[in-house]
Amino acid sequence: MAKHFDPRKVLKQVSNQLLEEFFTGHNLLRDVPWKELTETDIEPVFDAWQRLPDAQRKEVQVILQDVNELADERGLSVMAEEVQKWCPHRMPEFTGWVGRCDKAVWVYLNMPNAFEEVALFARADALAAGRYWVTRNNLPRQPLQVDDQMKQVLAAALTGFYKPSQGRGHWCHVEHYQRANRAEYFFAYLDDYPDRHLVFEDSGEMKPRADRYAFTNVFVYCPTDGALDLYAHGGKKVHEPLQELFCKAALGIDVGPADPNQAPYQLDGLKDPAFPLPTDPCDRVAEARIRRLRLELVDAPRQRITLDADLNAGKDDIHRMIQQYLNSQNVPLARLRVTLATFRLTFLHNGDSRRPKTLTFDISHPNSCDLKSKTDEMRAVGERCLKLWGITHE
Repeated sequence: MAKHFDPRKVLKQVSNQLLEEFFTGHNLLRDVPWKELTETDIEPVFDAWQRLPDAQRKEVQVILQDVNELADERGLSVMAEEVQKWCPHRMPEFTGWVGRCDKAVWVYLNMPNAFEEVALFARADALAAGRYWVTRNNLPRQPLQVDDQMKQVLAAALTGFYKPSQGRGHWCHVEHYQRANRAEYFFAYLDDYPDRHLVFEDSGEMKPRADRYAFTNVFVYCPTDGALDLYAHGGKKVHEPLQELFCKAALGIDVGPADPNQAPYQLDGLKDPAFPLPTDPCDRVAEARIRRLRLELVDAPRQRITLDADLNAGKDDIHRMIQQYLNSQNVPLARLRVTLATFRLTFLHNGDSRRPKTLTFDISHPNSCDLKSKTDEMRAVGERCLKLWGITHE
């Protein structure tokens, strides 16, 4: 979900030096007395921007909205990643700007192509906030040969799936980017169902208009791991065909449905009170605990039990609840499987007055996880933990 956009606030958070360079680079606001403005005196800039012709005002607003989206921990991480990848000698300039919005505007001014990629990556990382990416591993660990023909094949496969089954997706445009960690990102934009709504014309007249907006599927393939992450709406009936057609278009292989016995995430061991949760000392984790378990009867899968631990109780509170609240004679643990687990990591205190950092994330059996909605740093910690705990199936 996009962050709230307050243009005045964004303008105030960008230094006048960068604002002047930004607007003059677009041949705009040359009459603003930049040298006379204080850093917080933004009204002359805002008023001059609002007086611009509609097309120019909208062009600036789109860029400022991207700046707003990137001005957080996730955006800064991706920007730093791209600067280090393409212009490592300019990292001191990037890090020299203190403000988050300043850093984003600096990247836009000095590395415009990277800025466009960074905005896409950040949107993809934030896309599934509150939702799950679906993972499929055990794919060939091979580099991709990405060219226009391969993207056209993927686009055709997607329209071939959506058009007959959902009556949308008549057109598809695929964009490809490679991140510094070698992950291959494919953004597939497809036309959605037409929607009728009221709009204002440039003249100020309000009229009804029917448009086809685009919906987005995101495929992330990691050649070093042989893993494919997918974000798309629709559940299993959509996820499995999309995984298959991606593998055919990108890898040239027919994979068929995923083997349920080789699920990416194995959670049943969490029922054992002796299940260890070790962490890498380099990650500075003070405590790792199971925050929530959802249990399901193997022979009655619609009957579920959810246990929520007390964060003020001991780290083994989940297993205390299992022993205290579940009747092992009526429902032995062997009849239960874990379908969802929530983990909480608490990091060592840095010595300042703030509370220690925490990371909470969900894993859903067999193949869903929300770690990709976290920052790059936190996501990497979570993925290392899953491997140490034996939950990630390789």
